Amino acid sequence: MTKPSFTLLAGIGGPVQDGPEPEVVRVPLRGHSTKTIKKKAPVGPGTLVAEHPDPGVGDAHSPILGVVTDVTDTAVIITAGEAKPAKEGEPAPTADPVAPVAVASLGGDELRKALKALGVSTRPFTKAAVLVVNGLNPEPGTGIAEILLGDHQATVEKGLELVQKLVEPPTVLLAVPAGSSATLYGCTVKQVPATYPNSVNPLVVKALTGKETMDGVALVSVMELYAMGRVAETGLPLTEAVLTVGNAAYRVKVGTPIAAVLAQAGVAASPCDRVVVGGPMRGKAVASTDQGVSKDDYALTVVPEAAFPPVTDLPCINCGECVLVCPSRIMPGFVTRYVEFKMYDKAKEFHLESCMECGMCGYVCTARRPLLQYIRLGKKNLDLQASALTSCRLQGE
Repeated sequence: MTKPSFTLLAGIGGPVQDGPEPEVVRVPLRGHSTKTIKKKAPVGPGTLVAEHPDPGVGDAHSPILGVVTDVTDTAVIITAGEAKPAKEGEPAPTADPVAPVAVASLGGDELRKALKALGVSTRPFTKAAVLVVNGLNPEPGTGIAEILLGDHQATVEKGLELVQKLVEPPTVLLAVPAGSSATLYGCTVKQVPATYPNSVNPLVVKALTGKETMDGVALVSVMELYAMGRVAETGLPLTEAVLTVGNAAYRVKVGTPIAAVLAQAGVAASPCDRVVVGGPMRGKAVASTDQGVSKDDYALTVVPEAAFPPVTDLPCINCGECVLVCPSRIMPGFVTRYVEFKMYDKAKEFHLESCMECGMCGYVCTARRPLLQYIRLGKKNLDLQASALTSCRLQGE
């Protein structure tokens, strides 16, 4: 077995290519309300299909001309094509056209509301003394950041202008790989060794500011800036993602089945391979390649069956390898054992919430335990406990 490289320099060449034209899209829902859409409703590019109750989370929109064929808990499913008339002789129903919004002329709360309505999440962008732009590729084998900084700098800078309006930072810092000549207007460039996990957000903030907390710091990735820049250029809702697949980059409509994207890229996945949304360290394996691409996806990775030893349910052997590589300086072995046995408060005592989710512990685990997955499970359950406690308090008032 060849040991994977931890370099963050993917060296992916060529322009961003257009992804496939899907016959069916599955627009992902993540806590969105679907009260605004019904089955058989005609939609066009940019039609609102779901709103999010959180004012900082972007709404969801149709990327294609089509008809809603199903609405589930996880996706709005749209089939391409024009709607058929309800009765013979009647005109076919059509979706109202989507008017562009001049977001570049807006500011403050007005800009936040407009961006949310256009599908852009603004929750992380509160006022701060320092804005850090993460210009590193997220993981080994993913080359999207260097492509966007190199070939789409103007679009990225338009996104940066919008974020600066929201954050109002006196200082803007750009993190780039050591040896890179990439720049963005108005940014002070700082080079970071191009080795994973240096691209993980807290480590980028530490490298650029010396701070180990996010107090007074706002952070944005180049991918987020590009998405906002596209909205600024078009004035239309965000209905696409740019991601790397194999050795190329693709602009893909949100909801496009993963299988269609892999086929377009000429990347084959055998039945026992794992198809991962994201990279090999932090990505999440999909249950089905019918799953639609999300607007915040940055890569699709196929992990061959024999590339790594299989994950097991073996107990921790206390070798300490996970502690040695952990950038958060916690003890992943102890944390995950408490999560495994549903002792979430004890996991919290061992600083579960300090985990950066870089995946290094799971990579080096001698027993091949799913450490990152346990950590994510523990965080999720603590969030559910906190939400339930808040709900009980509100009901008691």
